[in-house]
Amino acid sequence: MKSKKESLFPPLVFNVFKPPRVSSYDVVRHFKRHLPMGFGKIGHFGTLDPFASGVLMIGICGAARLNDFIHDFLPKTYLAVGKLGIETPTGDYTSEIIQSDTSIYLNKEIASFSKEFIEEKFKEKFIGDYWQSPHKFSAAKFMGKNLHEWAREGVEVKKEAVLRKVYKIEVVKYSFPYLSVRVEVSSGTYVRTLFADMANYLGTLGSLISLVRESVGPNTFKQSIKKMNWPQDKNVDFISLGVPIQKVLPFSHFLLSEKQSVEFKNGAFFDPEKLIISGPSNLSDKFYWVLDHEKRLIGLGEKTFPHEFKPKINFHSEEKASLSSGHDP
Repeated sequence: MKSKKESLFPPLVFNVFKPPRVSSYDVVRHFKRHLPMGFGKIGHFGTLDPFASGVLMIGICGAARLNDFIHDFLPKTYLAVGKLGIETPTGDYTSEIIQSDTSIYLNKEIASFSKEFIEEKFKEKFIGDYWQSPHKFSAAKFMGKNLHEWAREGVEVKKEAVLRKVYKIEVVKYSFPYLSVRVEVSSGTYVRTLFADMANYLGTLGSLISLVRESVGPNTFKQSIKKMNWPQDKNVDFISLGVPIQKVLPFSHFLLSEKQSVEFKNGAFFDPEKLIISGPSNLSDKFYWVLDHEKRLIGLGEKTFPHEFKPKINFHSEEKASLSSGHDP
């Protein structure tokens, strides 16, 4: 039988559906207030703008430490609906229109484009490497403040373009001037900016009227926890609500002996060729989940050399912190 300590602290991820007009932090704060004591640190894996909705991944019990891995290994899929011929400061409907395209080219030529033609043009231009600067109304940081905070104070900060990836583009519907596009992109891609760039490539302006994050890797909005099912008191069975972190990031596993488990928790290095590996992974040949002799997840290891495997994340330390602090301050 598992002890109370063991059953309370598996690293878990909640696949939460964030509704529009609610901030990502509001969702995290709700979960933080309504989870039982002892869940350790809590955090989300990628901000969703308040006007947007969809999958918001929240990690607890050590899973929050996997933030960079979620970003590096799991692409995100969005359904963006926008209007051609308009520009707003924020790139979405939450601010006033500052420029309109009334050209004949928009109303005659672009209006006559087929859905298939637009999709072909977008794939031709945007699939693959995509250099993008963070939107001035975004949560990107500059000197400790979000860019949107600087922008609302009248200070426009221009940051260098960052390399992103666009993996898939599908034009779902085109009913001029409204255009619906589904994109699969690397983490950190601002879809508002991508949509505006797409509109510019067609020869006009563009701004979003809705945005839904449909998935983060294999975690889809259909599986997400809707608001009516969010925890409402500290007696909630949060274990059943969450997804084990090793299912969110399906790396291969190394199974350790009892002696090796103790050594791993103490920071020991291993020869990976002398460890028992379980399950192939198409995510990485560098990172591996580590299971103890009772097949419990105790951490994440990194292969740094052909004959060197070292602890990267040790969930044993997270358990001790959870027991002493109760929850993240």
